Amino acid sequence: MPDRLGLQVGGPNALMRIGVKRPGVVFSCWILACLAAIPGIQRLEIDTSTSSVLDRSDPAWQVYQDSQDRFGGDEIVVVSLAGESPYDPGILLEIERLSDLLESVDGVRRVDSIATVPIVRVNSSGELELRSALDGAPADPAERADYVAARLAGDRIAPRSLVSGDGRVFAINLLLERDQEERHAELLREFHTLIDPIGGILSGVPVFRVAANQRTSAEILYFAPITGGLIVLFLFLVFRSLRAVVLGLAPGLLGSWFLLSAMGYLDSPLSITTMVLPSIVLALGCAYSMHVLVAAADAPPVESPTQFASGLAEALERVSLPVALSGLTTAVGFAAITLVRIEAVRATGGFGALGVVAVTLASLTLLPAGLALGTSAAPLPRGRESLRDRVAPALVKTVDRHGRIILATWLLVAGVIGLGLTRIEIETDATKWLPVGNPVRDDYERIRAALSGISPLNVIVETPSGGNILAPGTLRALDGLTAHLDSLSGVGKALSIADPLRQLHGGFMGAGDQPLPSSLELSEQYLLLLESLEQIEDLIAMDRSSANILIRADDNGSTRLLEIGEEAQNWWRKFGPDDSEIVTTGIMYEFARAENEIAYGQLRGLSVALAVIAVVLFWIFRRPRLALLTLIPNGLPLLIIFGILGLSGLPLDAGTVLIGCLALGVAVDDTIHVATAFHFRRGIERSGTEALTSTFSQVLPAITSTTLMISAAFAVIAFSEFTITRNLGLLTAETMLLCLLADITLLPALLLRLPPKKRASP
Repeated sequence: MPDRLGLQVGGPNALMRIGVKRPGVVFSCWILACLAAIPGIQRLEIDTSTSSVLDRSDPAWQVYQDSQDRFGGDEIVVVSLAGESPYDPGILLEIERLSDLLESVDGVRRVDSIATVPIVRVNSSGELELRSALDGAPADPAERADYVAARLAGDRIAPRSLVSGDGRVFAINLLLERDQEERHAELLREFHTLIDPIGGILSGVPVFRVAANQRTSAEILYFAPITGGLIVLFLFLVFRSLRAVVLGLAPGLLGSWFLLSAMGYLDSPLSITTMVLPSIVLALGCAYSMHVLVAAADAPPVESPTQFASGLAEALERVSLPVALSGLTTAVGFAAITLVRIEAVRATGGFGALGVVAVTLASLTLLPAGLALGTSAAPLPRGRESLRDRVAPALVKTVDRHGRIILATWLLVAGVIGLGLTRIEIETDATKWLPVGNPVRDDYERIRAALSGISPLNVIVETPSGGNILAPGTLRALDGLTAHLDSLSGVGKALSIADPLRQLHGGFMGAGDQPLPSSLELSEQYLLLLESLEQIEDLIAMDRSSANILIRADDNGSTRLLEIGEEAQNWWRKFGPDDSEIVTTGIMYEFARAENEIAYGQLRGLSVALAVIAVVLFWIFRRPRLALLTLIPNGLPLLIIFGILGLSGLPLDAGTVLIGCLALGVAVDDTIHVATAFHFRRGIERSGTEALTSTFSQVLPAITSTTLMISAAFAVIAFSEFTITRNLGLLTAETMLLCLLADITLLPALLLRLPPKKRASP
């Protein structure tokens, strides 16, 4: 029911009163609920694989699966060996030895190296030779090096993919069997056992995936206990009471318990995206608890249990609505994340919202019940009175005197820094998730600098029904597109069926420029000669209906990878046959597409969250201007934070983009406590400054403590080795502090300019 100022407080107050008056019933209900959650906890699984964030609901995912069926899987591990001199004979021997050993490893589909990939060559007698560069190499070291160099001269396939331009660095490309992600860690251990003793290095998408999985699993067990320890210390320092520590932790622990149980019941594993939820929900629970505990500390000490219950209920009622409203808006912020169609990200939003709801219910029922059980004890000790007696009046006096300057400063800062929004980029580069100095990232950079990168893309060319990819016009277009892609920045190597056909035709014709075959019949004859090569199956479908351009990208940014696909499409529209089409796919392309979907989906979710929260605030306050003023102190800090990202060149990626929905849902908590208290006091006090002074005397200790607590919880995440996680924690903590600054400067300056609400007639 509404109070005499129009606030909808009946439900939250009723829950608080039930907790105070019937603590035994409340405790029994929560104990039963916890017991019912145990089977879900027991069923919970941990899957921290990065593949969980792939967009499997889009038709493009099926295109990727179909491409693997036709042309084989594209999970590649690149082993790199560097010699002291070009075509170092010792390295050549190691390539032969390692190629044989690695090919025998279970899970390796094929090994491509200069020891295994046949060179397409026509000898002086006009006979076709399909032998590797090392096949038939002389034993003498010097002659061996010259032999291999001569064999590779004019080859279109090996440069940059199997050997560097200077002949000092060689690659052994390991093509893995499909659907063996769970064995990648085991495979990498076997690879390292073979290559580490000779100073080799390796990289590839599976390497980054395993590193991400292992680090994520460790951080799940690392950050949650640290967050809990910090919160325990914080609560004890504020209240100097073990009882307050236990009560303060309870809602967050219960919220984490129920969200994890729900994940177990619904067979949703704890993933790379949901791993942060327990820490966040624990911090939120303690933030809501802080408001309840501070209110309880204000309850007057009494001797009578009846008087104690009555006084406690009255003290808690002033925070019931803000706590309920904070929980609702924070749940909305999490729920907005479900607008992303990727299941793992939607799970983060859905289960996060569930955890917040559990935290809110526990704060409104279990906490009052726990406080009510202490009728024979003194009330919780109050904090230092300086915030109430000195800081609050001084703060209000400053805001009242310099309100226009404060408003102008905020608008100026937001306007200037907000210009950075025009420079902000949406970009995720998984290779930069690990810091410089980490062996995984450093090895990748070394391989990329010498060879062609590790990230596979596939451009599939499709002919119409009954068409033939070897038709002269289509083959010329395929060759032209391959050359165009090979020339692009960010592309280390592009290879198509046109390359071995050029090499074969040039050999038979004695043409050094290696022209394309001039007719369909000639191309078919050449392909019959090449069909014994397993590598050909990666380039063309056996029914000739489609072909695959293999790309090895050395720029792993999601935007650049998607741009490569777009440039391929644009080129084909201009120069490709009208009756054919192309599509870009591949594991790294799918990661890029998913990462950008996460980022853009979060921005859409932020807009929806703002709209929904505005509607909720209007419904509560029934005053559009007050609802708007409540959003401004949270909107401007977000504008500033996003502007800083743009000005600093730090892109919005799959992690940092989450700060919008999370920060809006969490930071609005303090704003709501200030706005609701002021709304109530404005109908009682004679002036706005008196109402604001009473408001800050009531809420300043709690909002300061909660902001510091939540900021500390996110700051813990900022110690992650993952850039994506570290940036999320650091930026969210900064946003929390900036929102607090807005709540104690900008918001009061706005509230003092709000005309008083007419009092209801008696």
